[in-house]
Amino acid sequence: MTDTLNNEFIEELQSSNVAIVGIGMSGMSALRFLLNKGVFPKVFDSRLTPPVAEKDQQFLNQVERKFGEFKLDEFKEFDYVIVSPGISLKEPALANAQRYNENVFCDVELFARINTKPVIAVTGSNGKSTVVAWLEDFLGRMGKNAVACGNFGVPVLDVIEYGYNGEPVDVYIMELSSFQLESTHSLICEAATVLNVTPDHMDRYESFSEYGRSKLRIYHHSKLCLYNNDDFETKPLLNCNKVHAFGTEAQSRAENYWYFNNETEDLCLNNEVIGNLGQLSLSGSHNGLNAIVVLALANAIGVDPVAEFHNLSHFSGLPHRCKFIADANGVLFVDDSKATNIASTQAALNGLSKNDNKNIVLIAGGDAKGADLSELQADINKHVKKVIAFGKDKTKFVDFLKPEQLVLVSNMSEAVNQSMKLVEQGDIVLLSPACASIDMYKNYQHRGADFKQNVLAAISGLNK
Repeated sequence: MTDTLNNEFIEELQSSNVAIVGIGMSGMSALRFLLNKGVFPKVFDSRLTPPVAEKDQQFLNQVERKFGEFKLDEFKEFDYVIVSPGISLKEPALANAQRYNENVFCDVELFARINTKPVIAVTGSNGKSTVVAWLEDFLGRMGKNAVACGNFGVPVLDVIEYGYNGEPVDVYIMELSSFQLESTHSLICEAATVLNVTPDHMDRYESFSEYGRSKLRIYHHSKLCLYNNDDFETKPLLNCNKVHAFGTEAQSRAENYWYFNNETEDLCLNNEVIGNLGQLSLSGSHNGLNAIVVLALANAIGVDPVAEFHNLSHFSGLPHRCKFIADANGVLFVDDSKATNIASTQAALNGLSKNDNKNIVLIAGGDAKGADLSELQADINKHVKKVIAFGKDKTKFVDFLKPEQLVLVSNMSEAVNQSMKLVEQGDIVLLSPACASIDMYKNYQHRGADFKQNVLAAISGLNK
C-alpha cells in the first residue's frame, strides 16, 4: 500500500540527518514510522529518564539517543527536526534551530508531506473531540473507512500507510491542537473548521491573539473553510477557495448550516430543515452545533446531509464529555471531566440547564493553566446552586463567588459526598472542572473514573 504515500519525500528522509525531539506518544509514533521506512533518526528528550513503554524499547534500541537538557546548538547538524507538540517551539534550542532550518515541525507536518489521501481537519478550544468522533461514526455507517487521528484517536503516523486495523483509509479525520498547528505548514484538507476560540493554554502563549492565530493556521491549505458565525475569532483571515458558515442563526450566504435553538431544535441547511436534535442520542445546545458541523464537514466530501441524517442518531457521545453516569432518586450525575477549560464548562452549564433555574451542583477545579476562572461567574450565577471546588487552583473561586455559593474540599470523595447533601429531585451533579487534571490525576480520564467510582459508591451507600 506504499502507493498511497509520497515516496519521493520518504527517499529524501532516507538520505537526511533526522532528529526526533520528545518521546511521548507522537514521538514514538514518528520513530516507529521512520524505522519502518529505513530512516534512523537520533532521539532526544529533555528528561534524564523519560518513561518508555516496554513495547517501545525495541525501537529505541535501534537508534542513537540523548536524554537530558538540550544545548543551545543541539539540533544544528540536522536536516529535519521532528518535535513533540507538547514541547514549545520557543524552547531555546528549538528556537535557535528554526533560525537556520525551516524543517522543524511536528508529526502532523511529516504526515502532510507524505499523505495522498483526503483529510478533514477540526480544531477549536472545545468540542473538537466530539465532532471528530461523531464524524468518524457517521461516515463509518455509510461504509467509509474514516479514521479519527491526531490529537484524538490515534497518532497520524500510526495509520498513514495501513490504515486502521489494516484496512485502507478513505478519509482521515484529524483533530488538531494549537500546539500541532504551530508547526504544520503543508496540510491539504478537503474541509477544515475552527469550532470556537476561547482562552486556553495561556501558560504557553503570550497572548490570546497568538493562541487564536495558531488555530486559524488550519485553513491555510483547505479547499473549504467552515467557520463559526457566532464566534468572530474563527473567521478565516485569508482568502479561501470556499467559505461556509455554521451557527445559531441563518445568514444570507450560499451555504449556511445552522442550529435553531428553540422548542423544535431544528438543524438546517439554508432554509431547509434537515432534522432536529430530538431525533439524536445527544442533547444540549452545544451538541446541536456539533451535529450541524458533522453534517457540513461530511457534505464537503459528497455526503447528502438530508438523505443520511438518520446515520447521525447512533452516536452516544464520548466518555467523560457530558456523559450520564447515574440517576439517584431523580438526581442526575454527569461526567464532563474532559472540560479542561472555561469555555467547555460554560457549554456544559448552558447545554444542561433548563429554563435558567439553578439546578446544577458543579464540581470544578484543578490546574487552571493561567486562565481567569472568574469568567465563569455569570454562568454560575445563572445555572448553579452550589460550586464544590478542589485541586490546585480551588481558591481562585473564592475571589469571585459569594461564600454561600462555594464549598472547598480536598478530593473527589469529599466533593461527591458534599454534593449528595445539597441536591434534591430534578438537580444535576456535574463534574465539569474548567481546569486540567494534572495536579492530582494522570489525565482527565483518570479524574472522570474517580468521579464515577465515588458516585456509584455514594449511591450504593444510600440504598443500603
